[in-house]
Amino acid sequence: MNNVINEYCVADYLKDRLEEIGVEQMFGVAGNYTAALLDTILADKETPITISGNANEICAGFAADAYARLKGVSALYVTYSVGAFSLLNTIAGSFVEQVPVILINGAPTNKEDQISKQTGLLYSHTTGYQFVDIHMFKPITVAAERITNAQQAPFQIDSAITAMLTQKRPIYFEVAEDVWRTPCVKPTGKLSSGVNATITISEAANAAKATINMMLKRPKSIFWAGVELQRYGLQDKFLALLDVINTSNTLPANHIHFVTSAMSKSVIAETHPWFEGCVTLKNEEIDTLVGDEGALIGIGAWTTGKDTGNEDIRSDKTVLAAHDGVHVGAEFYPSVQLSDYLDQLIVAFSELEIQKNAPFSGLRLKQQPPLLATQYHAQNTLGYDNFYHTLGQWLCTDDIMVVDAGFPLIGAQSVKIPSQNGFVAQASWLSIGYSVPAGTGVKCAYPDKRAIVVVGDGAFHETCQAVADQHAYGQNTVVFVIANGIYGIEQYLVNPNPFRTPPVDYKDPLLDEVYPYNELPSWNIANLTDAFGGQGRKVSQLGELLNVMEEIRANPDTNFLVEVVIPKDNVPKSIAMEADTAVGEDEIDNPNWPPSGKF
Repeated sequence: MNNVINEYCVADYLKDRLEEIGVEQMFGVAGNYTAALLDTILADKETPITISGNANEICAGFAADAYARLKGVSALYVTYSVGAFSLLNTIAGSFVEQVPVILINGAPTNKEDQISKQTGLLYSHTTGYQFVDIHMFKPITVAAERITNAQQAPFQIDSAITAMLTQKRPIYFEVAEDVWRTPCVKPTGKLSSGVNATITISEAANAAKATINMMLKRPKSIFWAGVELQRYGLQDKFLALLDVINTSNTLPANHIHFVTSAMSKSVIAETHPWFEGCVTLKNEEIDTLVGDEGALIGIGAWTTGKDTGNEDIRSDKTVLAAHDGVHVGAEFYPSVQLSDYLDQLIVAFSELEIQKNAPFSGLRLKQQPPLLATQYHAQNTLGYDNFYHTLGQWLCTDDIMVVDAGFPLIGAQSVKIPSQNGFVAQASWLSIGYSVPAGTGVKCAYPDKRAIVVVGDGAFHETCQAVADQHAYGQNTVVFVIANGIYGIEQYLVNPNPFRTPPVDYKDPLLDEVYPYNELPSWNIANLTDAFGGQGRKVSQLGELLNVMEEIRANPDTNFLVEVVIPKDNVPKSIAMEADTAVGEDEIDNPNWPPSGKF
């Protein structure tokens, strides 16, 4: 028996393939069903893979997601059902936002499975529903494999990893415990992406030609730098395209610039001279921006995000290249890899440059006049706007900002991020609680950077245990918790009246106040570090915030948890500007109810 155990086995095979594709970090919560794999990794003193434990599976899942966004791939380990069920939310977010995470779920042995099926007896962690775990994960992964024998295991592992490399989305392995130590063949060859592994003829050249024709008809343009530039490592190629356009096809004062959205914020450093701003591009904003002569050119940009108003913005003024296809006005060009499309655009614009007959002009956003620093200092009570204004001045190139869903994400769009890939947020799936454990993953991915997390107190309640992970890892992560005592974004969506100045005096008093179900239990957030580790601070005045920020910089090796107390009715400026005209989902006494965009 000992000779068999010492032979090359399935655990070795998966470990070797993980190393080959660049996995260097595994997050999770230990369970007996995955112990054989973890022990195999630990036994190899030369392996590049670090195994990190987490406070719970959700924290592990969000940390792995953030790590993979920056490093390309990560892995999770959990135990059957009780561990895996907690990860449905995190893996769904990785699937939607195109993040390659490998979920490794240890399962009962084949013998235990047979006893369960044939006699109806349940083992721990089982429900009695056959193969329930894999059935749940199939719809939110690009490959899900249940591995029950060593003969098939290498093929299943290779197939799933190839799917992940091809589609840049999560995969799932469910491995029976008695298979890990079973001998199998060793890997042959190297795994690679299956992109372009068909005889389908690319439409990239035709899409590029159609794009040029639209821009010639609409010579005023602005580009939209999308999230796929980061996912596929195409930032330099995107800038090379703009450089070709602006070198000879525009006058210096009329260079074509680019915007980003919440989903793609910081794919290019926001200090770049061609960066115009991070915006929400709804139809009305596009019409105002491009007018009758302009065009919006989306490169790798997704029309999903924190706002539903940009889901359908295709028109004769837009080019949208993403998801392996290109929409140019009403025309659609399928089977177009973004990298090939950029290559064809560079070629096409280079030819125009040689002809020197294609003058283009860049569009500009209407810039809001910034508030003077003295105005912020006069407003000593903290709110979203003066917090973010101060944070924007304090951030440096060695920081990576991580922001949670809701008002924190909306307010953060105004913060100028000084470094490429210096901003992380789950801007499409929008699961509250993402940011704090994501900060753990960010720091693991870039040890020389400092993760700066901004989260609302409602979202912080979901995953606050991640602060303990950060301290246990020896990280210097900073978590700013904006504490207003309510689920602000939820209240705004159903009834924005409490955020108006002044609120409308409705006949129904329920419509005048924050709903009780949006009120949060009161926590002494800054005191949580007494249990979790690190330094806790509480601020409510601008001067106090500045002092704490100075203290944070003076202690570069310490993790901080900062409770930022703001008024309950405070909202980011962009929300305040639209609150008077917004209509809540159940604001039935509003004369404009129901909201036309929803009902």
